[in-house]
Amino acid sequence: MGLESGFKFSLSLLKEIRNINKDMLVNSLEYLYQTLRYAEPGSLYSTDKLSFMIDSNLNDARQFLVSIIEEGASGPRATELAFKIIVLLGIVRSNVEDFLIVATLLEKKAGSVDLRQELDLLLREEGGETETESKRLQKFGEKKTTRSGILFSLKAGKHAQ
Repeated sequence: MGLESGFKFSLSLLKEIRNINKDMLVNSLEYLYQTLRYAEPGSLYSTDKLSFMIDSNLNDARQFLVSIIEEGASGPRATELAFKIIVLLGIVRSNVEDFLIVATLLEKKAGSVDLRQELDLLLREEGGETETESKRLQKFGEKKTTRSGILFSLKAGKHAQ
C-alpha cells in the first residue's frame, strides 16, 4: 500500500476517532506526524494522469486538519500536530498552498507553534552532509513574532547563497 492510499485510509479512521476519543485522536495524529516526518520531500508530487485524485485526497486531509485547528475542541496538542502535519504535507507534496494556509491560520488564531523541525526538512538534503539536529536548528536565526505568528530567519552563510 502506497503512502497516498495509506494516508487516505488513516484520514478516514481519524475522522471517526475524533468523535469517539480525543486521546486516541492525539495518538493517531502523532503516528501520522511521524510517518510524514520520515517521508521524502516531494515524494507525493506527481504530474501523471491520476495525480488529481491524490491531490484531491490530500486536500481533503488538509481540510480535516484545518477543522481541528479552527474548532480547537480536540485540545492544544491535537491543534499543534495539525499545524505540523499540514506543513509536512506541503513538504511531501511540494505544495506552497499548504504553507500559506498554515501562515493564515497562525495569524487568524494568533497561534504560536514551533515549526523549526518541520521547516528544517527543507534544508536537510543540502550538501549531502549528515548534521545533528542541533546544528541544523542553529541555521534558524532569531525568533520573531509577527502578525502571521512566529517566524524564523535563516542565518547568513553558505545556506544564503
